[in-house]
Amino acid sequence: QKKNLLESQAMSQEQNQPSPAAAQPDRRPPFDPSRMIGIIKRKALIKELAAVYHGECLAYCQELLELQKKWNEVFHLCISIE
Repeated sequence: QKKNLLESQAMSQEQNQPSPAAAQPDRRPPFDPSRMIGIIKRKALIKELAAVYHGECLAYCQELLELQKKWNEVFHLCISIE
């Protein structure tokens, strides 16, 4: 019984102590609107860059399609000659 009493006392003491996560203060910096402006500007630049890459990708795809069509025309001409 004495052992059980000691174990229950130890458990109650552990429950009363705050957890290490709760003991640490919040380390986030205070809200700064100027940081939001920077984030918004970076987001706009990323969107612009994505649009440029998308345009280049479409141009390359169009060029590739034209080359494939030319190759198919030449290939069919070669087959028809034989």
